[in-house]
Amino acid sequence: MKFSVNMILGAMAAVMLASCGSYKVSTITEVSDLPLKSTSEPSWNIDNAPRRAHSKYLMYGARTNKERLNRVGDYYYVRWYDASPSKPTKLVMRYTQALTASKEITRTVEIKEPRQSASTQLTKFFFDGAERRRRGDILSWRMELYVDGKLTDTEQSYLWQAPVKK
Repeated sequence: MKFSVNMILGAMAAVMLASCGSYKVSTITEVSDLPLKSTSEPSWNIDNAPRRAHSKYLMYGARTNKERLNRVGDYYYVRWYDASPSKPTKLVMRYTQALTASKEITRTVEIKEPRQSASTQLTKFFFDGAERRRRGDILSWRMELYVDGKLTDTEQSYLWQAPVKK
């Protein structure tokens, strides 16, 4: 049987994809910060297409200017791989906001019930409305993923510094 270069390269690519396709431990795979800074729609320039789509998604159903203003804010989408669906999992977001004098604030999403199987999960953190007006924009953040009480992964913004304890 003759093997062509394309067959060998294809087999190598398949093996590499299969080995990279699954994680052994729960891990954060992506954090997307999609801020919405205005109630007006981004321009129709092709470079703004993703921002325009996200803006339309967030503004859907907002009929009054007050409703639209309440949706302006910072939106974080955290994609993570759940390798231990039978164990309780917690995703913690530590962050600072513009009007909080560098005070660290925490939000937590806990999943206590067992899930169907190991898979990719999506968790959302929204900072809009009255909270955003009171505390300002998100300046820095750090995501922490805990499985069964143990820290398994972290991801942080390049501006993140742990606040000094007094």
